[in-house]
Amino acid sequence: MTTDERQDLGTPASSVGHSPEAERAYRASIAPPPRPPLPPEQLERARFAGGVGGAMLLLGADLVGLGVLLLLLPLVLDSVVRRLADVLPEVEPGVVADGVAQLYAGPWPWVAALLVVAGIALAAGGGLVSVRVLRAAGLAHPVRLTLAAFALALAGRIVLNIFTAPFSSLLSPLLERGIAGLAEGGLVAVGTVVGLLIACAMNVAIASATAMLAWWFVAHRMRPPAPEVEPEEPSWSSLLRHHHQPH
Repeated sequence: MTTDERQDLGTPASSVGHSPEAERAYRASIAPPPRPPLPPEQLERARFAGGVGGAMLLLGADLVGLGVLLLLLPLVLDSVVRRLADVLPEVEPGVVADGVAQLYAGPWPWVAALLVVAGIALAAGGGLVSVRVLRAAGLAHPVRLTLAAFALALAGRIVLNIFTAPFSSLLSPLLERGIAGLAEGGLVAVGTVVGLLIACAMNVAIASATAMLAWWFVAHRMRPPAPEVEPEEPSWSSLLRHHHQPH
């Protein structure tokens, strides 16, 4: 039996010879076909789902994190000051305990709880918007796509906040001065309000851009594989022609 006949019977190319070219050709023949790109309409809807629903998810996570931080901050301060009291004799733990008790007796816990509830509601609305937009666009597994894209966008937002933290600390004195100027009124108060609105708008824009990129990337990575091509059934004429060929 010749080499051609063995290949016709389905013998792998690697068992016929040890040629690297033949081995690569054999592996390429059995490799799955590349996944086709998503249609532009679906990519556009994925970016829209990230720009709206993803931004709502990120902002909701920010509010939840801020509320939890405000709720735990007095306890953290109390623990830190009590440790300092063991080292510095002029620090009185009782005074700190009274201050923490006054914080929890005031509106502090209610403000923190309100931020948490508002953040959860905003995040739930964003997730619902994302899933509905992706499902209407015909994308597969919209819930899984939303969760994966949100995790990626949240990680990117945390990394971005770490790099921008030094610049944010430079603005803290200006913000404190502006908030103190709200009680004075006049141009200082107007400037403070405008500055806060600009900061909020920039935060929303950054969250929307980050989510759009994450949703687009995850939708591209989770695109379906190429459809399998079913082999055509041989016709009677081709079977007869193959049967009468000399071997």
